[in-house]
Amino acid sequence: MEKDIISIFTDKLKEKLDGKFTLNSEVDRKGVTCIWCKLENAAEITKAAEIVKDFNGRIMTISALIASSNEKSEHVEISYHFYFGNVNCTVSITLPGNLREVKSITPILKSADWHEREMQEFYKIKLIGHPNPKELFLGSSIQMGENTMIPLSAAMNGTSTSTLWERVMKSIGEEAEENE
Repeated sequence: MEKDIISIFTDKLKEKLDGKFTLNSEVDRKGVTCIWCKLENAAEITKAAEIVKDFNGRIMTISALIASSNEKSEHVEISYHFYFGNVNCTVSITLPGNLREVKSITPILKSADWHEREMQEFYKIKLIGHPNPKELFLGSSIQMGENTMIPLSAAMNGTSTSTLWERVMKSIGEEAEENE
């Protein structure tokens, strides 16, 4: 069955994509099927998402990497991690040079919404055609550089203690005073 899914997925890619792609697959000893696909044309990520949708699939996560091929040239590599029919499928694209925009797959797969918005916010990648491109985590007053690191201890401070609750109660008290 796994071989059938791999063959069908490969055939659909050949049918729908105009550009070239490379594909590798593996079924491990536990029967888990993994597919790795690299699209030559980044704009075709929407076509790959349509194929995943045809399989009743969803996005699991999206990861981005800002890479430098030399001192003067950088590019962004984006990997979309899909799941369909007991298959883990990673489809990767490369945004050339300093081009920081990609077509949104959220109109095709609603499960991509938060993942794309996170990518947009943290990696400054513009999503073309995203239905709700609002900031997800950070307010507009917070400026993060490309390599800003936030220690986990700082990110988690107050989330599992009474500190967070105290902040909430303080803001409610301040709000009540303003309304009096």
